Amino acid sequence: MSFLPLARGSACTNCRRRKIRCDGKKPKCSPCLNSDVFSDCEYKNSGASEVQSLENRISVLEARIHELESEETSTTPKVTVHDLQRTGSEVYLQAPSSDQVSQSGFQDIPPVLSQTLLHNFMLKSCSLCFFLDRERFKHSGLNAEAERPTFALLNTTYLWGILLSSSANTPEQEAILVSRALQSSAHALWENHPQKVLQCIQSEVLLANYFYCAGRIFEGKYHNTAAASLVLSSGAHKIRTSSPDASGYLATFNVNTLSEPSDAIEEGERINAFWAVLILDAFWNTVHGVPSSIPYTTPMARVDTPWPRIMEEYTRAPYDPQFRSSRTIERFLSGVFDYGIPDSPKANFPRAAILFERATFTGIQLLGNPHSEQSHASFSSLDILIQRFLISILPPDPALEAPLDYQFCVYSLAHAADIQLHLPFVSQNDISRTRIFTAAKAIVNLIDTWGHVLEKEYINPMLAIIWTIACKVFLDEGIRMQYFEARTLFERVMAAMERHPFPLMKHQLAQVKEASASCFPALYAPY
Repeated sequence: MSFLPLARGSACTNCRRRKIRCDGKKPKCSPCLNSDVFSDCEYKNSGASEVQSLENRISVLEARIHELESEETSTTPKVTVHDLQRTGSEVYLQAPSSDQVSQSGFQDIPPVLSQTLLHNFMLKSCSLCFFLDRERFKHSGLNAEAERPTFALLNTTYLWGILLSSSANTPEQEAILVSRALQSSAHALWENHPQKVLQCIQSEVLLANYFYCAGRIFEGKYHNTAAASLVLSSGAHKIRTSSPDASGYLATFNVNTLSEPSDAIEEGERINAFWAVLILDAFWNTVHGVPSSIPYTTPMARVDTPWPRIMEEYTRAPYDPQFRSSRTIERFLSGVFDYGIPDSPKANFPRAAILFERATFTGIQLLGNPHSEQSHASFSSLDILIQRFLISILPPDPALEAPLDYQFCVYSLAHAADIQLHLPFVSQNDISRTRIFTAAKAIVNLIDTWGHVLEKEYINPMLAIIWTIACKVFLDEGIRMQYFEARTLFERVMAAMERHPFPLMKHQLAQVKEASASCFPALYAPY
């Protein structure tokens, strides 16, 4: 069926946003009426719509948005949600009524608020969990003429945007954005968007990190697992594989196939997406005491995707069209380095996460079966590999291309892997005891040198676990021998944990304090 073209600007807000033809019927146009997602249908000239009402109330603030758009290099946006709230324009998110709940995740928030939250998200830069190209995402998120991101991705970035606005964040506002993000992410694959699978993976990664930060571990694990399922079902672990699936066996599992990349940046986003998920999954599943949801040692889930790179590297030194990759993780664990492939500091984070996972489970297996030749061989191999890795990575340096917080986590995680490998044998072996104490001290030295430059509003929640591991080393050492040095180091880590009071960190800090009461009683003696 065809319908007459409407006058410019007469289409409903949904059709304008999705750039599809609108027939202008009221109260609902045909595309909205036939959609499973967009049951609402509003026209900007209707006079009574909620969106129009909100836009009228905040129009006085539009000029302020131009200041945000020109704020490319500043570390703090000039306009925050707090600024908007105290202007008297009452720009608040309202909790949806019961009949709106199912759709609230698919209605955009007022433009002035959405732009502010997106700017907060981009400027504060959750660089440890955001794998999409920043400039392209910023353009699509802030430019009304571009194809906007999916609702799932928009809502999760809004959630992070308000979380990073610590002075303006309120439990009520945050709860509304959590609800919107969960609703839209649950239906993300139903959206009509060319990048919906990739953006759904990104939204799941952001949600997992949000819930881990919030200390809501089971919810974090849920979204972590969802992201892992998506990268496997999309075939993201087989990008540029040298072993095509001749049998078609793997194709039966690729139910969420990624669209073909149109250029080097889009291919880079897909590569980086896989590794961002693997980092998340390998670390947190290890913390939970279970293997990774991505069984990369099995034939069907074997990882052929090349190591991630900083986004600019994909265009600065693009892959040869004929380049193919194979057994990426297996080759790394066997000590084989692909010197013919340009290496990137971005590759060090997944390597550190893999070492952390392998070291933890190898130590546990060897402790349970000390006579296993296979476990002894794995222990020796990992011991050498971790030492080589620590020598190969440079200590954090602002002059390096990778973000400083990224480098900080890589270095901390690598030392945590060293601790995890030797921890089961600390009471039996002086070499292991020395190794873990040295590794824990290296984590403290890192905190002393660079901890002050970490964003107070956001640090990777992994650090709450890594710093707890270091604290436990000092507690054990205080009981055994080096009481005074161990106590001093312990206090320095606790001070860092107190500077970052997000819920997971507060929970870990409480556990550490409770464990230390008997070891370092002087810390809790009354003045």
